Order: sequence, then structure tokens, then C-alpha cells
Amino acid sequence: MTSFNIIRWIMWKDVVTEWRSRETIASMVFFALIVILIFSFSFSMDQEAAREVIAGIMWVAFSFTGIIGLGKSFSTELQNDCLEALHMIPGPKGAIYLAKVAANFAFMFVVEILLFPMFVIFFNLDVVEEISFLLVIFFLATMGLAAVGTLFSALTVQIRAREVMLPILLLPLVVPVMIAAVEATKAALNGDPLSLYGRWLELLVVFDTVFLVASYWMFEFVMDS
Repeated sequence: MTSFNIIRWIMWKDVVTEWRSRETIASMVFFALIVILIFSFSFSMDQEAAREVIAGIMWVAFSFTGIIGLGKSFSTELQNDCLEALHMIPGPKGAIYLAKVAANFAFMFVVEILLFPMFVIFFNLDVVEEISFLLVIFFLATMGLAAVGTLFSALTVQIRAREVMLPILLLPLVVPVMIAAVEATKAALNGDPLSLYGRWLELLVVFDTVFLVASYWMFEFVMDS
């Protein structure tokens, strides 16, 4: 099988499986809604304070819901020995990684698009002019989370305490993504010109590129370990 066929079929399998069960996206959305409601009530009396921290609140919700989805990425493959079937695919193991990254990115990005209107409503945000910049920020930051998280999801899938180990291993590595995403989102929401936060977008691009390439080459070792 060519790498393209492997990526296409694995991603299609994950999307169809999620469409039938809706387990991953539903749990991600439910958790994020709880976070949004808690913070919205906390800042309901102080809109100015809320606008100062909304970017941080947003990425706390996005990152932790992303971890929920990443944790299920390979754990579902344990059923019916599907993980062993992935090992036997006649093709480069890196293609499995890229397929999982694509599926995880798609799930997380869809959840973010679904949740963002909730932030707009609860925190009274005016984002009509900045929506294109925000989508770029969401895209780059989510890709960084998916690139690193997919590798560590595969690394921890057969560990008994994988639900605990995944965030412990993942969160320290994605600190640059979180800082860049929060700073860029805050600047975009404030209507700042792109030149003031372009360096944060450059950091996200560099991070995504480095970790996608490094994780692609490391994935075969992770799968065989």
C-alpha cells in the first residue's frame, strides 16, 4: 500500500467510527461547555476582566478537550486487536502517524469551531473583523497539539495509567504552543495589527514543522517498542 492509501483509509476509518458512535466529540464538547459555563459565571460581573483573560480561558478549554480526544485516538485500537492490525500494514509506519494526526486535528478543529460561538455569546465578543486571523491561529495551534499529542498517545496507549501519563508528558512540550496561541488570540481579539503578533504565528509554524517531521520519523520506533 502507498502512504497516501494508508493515510486515506485510516483517516476514513476513524471518521466513520466517530460518526457512528459520536463518543469522542460529544465528550470533548460536554467538557468544554462545563469550562465555559464555570468561567462565564466567574466573570459575569466584570466584563473588562473577562476580556483580559478570555484568550487564556479559551485555550484552557481547547487544550484539555483536545487531550480527551487524543487519549481516545489509539485506545480505541486496543479493541479487537486493531492495534496489531496497524502493526501489520504493509507500508511505512509514518503514514499511520500522519493519518492519526489528520483525524485528531479534524476532531479538535471541529470542536473548536462548535465552541467558539459559545465564547462569543457568553463573553460578548466582537470578532467579525478578526475571524479570519482567529481561524489561522486555531489552525496552527491545533496542528501543533495534534502533532505532539498523537505521538504521545501512541507511546502511552499500552500503559495502564495512560489517562494520567498522556497529559503529564504532553503538556510540558506544548507550552510554546499554548503561549503563542494565547498571545496571538488575545492580540487578535483586541484588534491589534498582524505585525504586533506575527512572531507568535511564526513560532507556531516552526513548532508544527519541527514536531511533525520529528514525530513522523520517531513513530516507527514508538510503534515497535
